[in-house]
Order: sequence, then C-alpha cells, then structure tokens
Amino acid sequence: MKPLLPALALCAGCALPVVSAGTFLPAGDLQKGQMQASLSMEAGRVLAGPSDVPNSTVAAAPETSKWEVLTWVTSDASLRWQVLYHLTFEAQLKLSNPIDPFVPALVGGSLGARLRLYDLQEGEGLAFEIGTRFVGVGVEEELVRTQDGRTQTDRWNYRAFGIEVPFIATYRVSRGLALTGSPFLRLYWIRAWHETIKPDGTETLDRLQWTPVLSAGLGASIAMDFGVVQVAPGCALEVATRAGPNAPTKLIVEPGLSVGVRF
Repeated sequence: MKPLLPALALCAGCALPVVSAGTFLPAGDLQKGQMQASLSMEAGRVLAGPSDVPNSTVAAAPETSKWEVLTWVTSDASLRWQVLYHLTFEAQLKLSNPIDPFVPALVGGSLGARLRLYDLQEGEGLAFEIGTRFVGVGVEEELVRTQDGRTQTDRWNYRAFGIEVPFIATYRVSRGLALTGSPFLRLYWIRAWHETIKPDGTETLDRLQWTPVLSAGLGASIAMDFGVVQVAPGCALEVATRAGPNAPTKLIVEPGLSVGVRF
C-alpha cells in the first residue's frame, strides 16, 4: 500500500474510517482551556476494496482479500481543545492498514468540533454533546503478480471525503468511571479507479465515479480514569451501504480502544 500525502494532510486512506473509537470519549470531561491527546484503535471498518470497482478483472484474486471489508484496523491520533465552556475543537490524524500485512500508514485526517448541550453537575451525572467532523482520505494499493516470467501490475486508487455527526451522551458514575453511548450518522462520497498493466504492456482502466455512501450506528464505551490518564474500551454497531453498484447494505461490528491524557 502506498499512501499519498496531499499538501493539506486531509486526504490520505483506502477507506473513510467510521466514527472512530475516540468519538465515544465521555462528554463533559474537559474544562475551558484544557486539552486531551488520545490514541485509539478500531477493527472492522467500512471500506472500499478492489471488488467495489466495477468490471475489475482481478477483484476475485485471492491476493486482494487483504484489502476487503473487515480485514482492516484503523487508528486515530486525536487532539481535543476545550476552547470555550460549550465548544471543543478537535483534530485527528488517521492511520489505516490491512491486517495482513500489519503496517500502519498515514491515510488521512479530520477536523471537527463538539458543542456541549448539557454539563455535568459537580463532576457527576449526565452530560450531552453533539459533534461534527469533516474527513478526507486517499490511497493507492498495488498488487504485482508474476508467473512464468510474466508480470502483471494492478493499482487501485481511492479518494473520499465526508461528514460524521455523532451525538454523545455520558453518565459519569464517579470521577473515575463514565458510561457513554453515541448514535451517529455518516455520509461520504468515494471515487476509485483500477489500472491494470498486463505483461505485454497493455493498460486497462476501470472506474467507480463519485458515489455517495451512507451509514448509521450506535457506539458505547466505558471510560476509566487513572489520574490524568483515561482508558476507554468500546464497541460500535453500524449499518452501512457499500460503494459499488448494487452493493448490499451490511451490519458491521467494530470493537475499539482509546487511551488519552488530559492536560
């Protein structure tokens, strides 16, 4: 996989990651001026793989299975800043990689904000926030196959951008324990193309034009605080369409883990 790094660092992954594990971090945790840096990892992504490119001649090749749905792990490096009492800014770098081989690569980024609708009372109880995040990704995958001295090269390129809207509801049981649920919607557009360079040098090109993909789901997490360190395991259930023509809707289970530090 060869990640592309556009100048704005907002377009680089083979897929638009789902609402990340970091999204389910508790509402109401930060006070004005505070920041939180976190790392999160989530498995089971909604991806556009080689089989989503129409008329792809090698979509069924065994070697492409590592790029298909549910064969990915995605990580996020996030920074949240409580700029105002009710407003949080956040930025993410997204790292994505197929499970085989397990090699993380910079695949995109996002910018977003959270609006606090209801705050904790004396550090406990309920808190509600709503977020909006704009995401951009783009990547190149390459498969080289050799047989009897003849070599064929296949390249898949993906570009996508979209918007995520999570609603974050938290019940803080105590200063060390918080329960969070987060229903979310996600809409993005994806474009893909497949280049084939055959042994005789002939080139063919298949395209998937800009296609909208819609998903909705529910995430939940349990955040445990150890001083300034917060550990939040969680899981999301997502119903999502696929990028290809006549692609079926799928239910995907996405376990995740986030570890953050407040300062």
